[in-house]
Amino acid sequence: MKKIVFLLSAILLVGGSASAQKNNVSKAKAKILSETPDTKAAKEAILLALENPTTKDLASTWFTAGDVFYTIYNEQQKIQWTQKKGDQALMATSLKSALDSYSKADSLDQLPNEKGKINPKFRKKIVEKVKGFQRGFIDAGSYYYEKKDFMKSFDMFQTYIQYPNLKYMKGQGLEKDTLIPMITYYCGLSATQAEKPAISVKYFEQIKDTIESQWVYGRLCSEYLILKDTANLIRMYKLGAQKFPTEPFYTSNLINYYINEDLMDEALVWINQALNQDQKSPILWNVKGRILENTNKLDECKVCYQKALDLDPNYADALGNMGRLYYNKAVEELDRINTIRDDKKYRAEKVILKDLFEQAKPFFEKAYSINPNDRDFVIALRGIYYNTGNDEKYKIMDQRIREMK
Repeated sequence: MKKIVFLLSAILLVGGSASAQKNNVSKAKAKILSETPDTKAAKEAILLALENPTTKDLASTWFTAGDVFYTIYNEQQKIQWTQKKGDQALMATSLKSALDSYSKADSLDQLPNEKGKINPKFRKKIVEKVKGFQRGFIDAGSYYYEKKDFMKSFDMFQTYIQYPNLKYMKGQGLEKDTLIPMITYYCGLSATQAEKPAISVKYFEQIKDTIESQWVYGRLCSEYLILKDTANLIRMYKLGAQKFPTEPFYTSNLINYYINEDLMDEALVWINQALNQDQKSPILWNVKGRILENTNKLDECKVCYQKALDLDPNYADALGNMGRLYYNKAVEELDRINTIRDDKKYRAEKVILKDLFEQAKPFFEKAYSINPNDRDFVIALRGIYYNTGNDEKYKIMDQRIREMK
């Protein structure tokens, strides 16, 4: 008899516990539905119900949790509207908790009952409620962005754009939302500010041809450079060059890349494309000259350097490049002449050699006058003055070299 009483007591205790947890759900409902909602008490009650094995797997529990968190959000929103004193951080976290709770409720609501049938009770209400507060995630993202809490702003903006992917939101036409591209842009921007390039490129790639395209293309180049993703970096340079043909950034970087990789044929293709857009750029003509010089097409490169100087007579880099053509030729001749054993022939060749150095001199002298801190100009002038017998100027340049060390 005692054993029976004991077992009956245990059953009563378990039943009482289950009832208490269900009462917590009812209590939470009552607290938010009262004339003056007590959201603190409602939250305490529903959190207990969400943790208890008896109620934590019930769709009704999670639906009520969604209502509680959404009520907290609304409460703070009204304070913000009327007094500008709403707790915006609480608004954001409550909104996210409401969405998560409604989503959990829907997933439980779609499970088959003991007879194997699916008889959802909450979906229609969930769709209505969740759809109604989607815009709140934009406000939450903006709040965190202003606070420079960029990963939280990213999370809120991302939640907004993921609405069309929610199972219970299928068929609601959310994929036609015209704000999604802009919020996707803010996802990328938040990730960039958070220094998360691997995340930002995912979002910028989606909207690169719709919003702030020129900035986004440049940003993608920067992010791929940080990630050391050469394949995508070159892809963006090429796309940028095609989309913004008058913007030299993309073509210039492509050319530099191919030059650095010693792929002169590819570099020549892109420099020609750039010149098709801008024939009056001394920089582009100078770069083409360098490419041709690297392929030993010296006559053609000289034409390019001259075009650069015709457009800008004070372009120091082009002056130095033109001077180098004559200087290098003179040095080659100097090496050849130094092998001559016949003294008479040697002296005759020396005169010719001096003329070659003299041809290089005006280019380097002018380049040096424009940029006296360029070491290459100083070294060239020192060699020119030495080989043309100008001892005084040779000493000046030699001293300049010493000072620059």
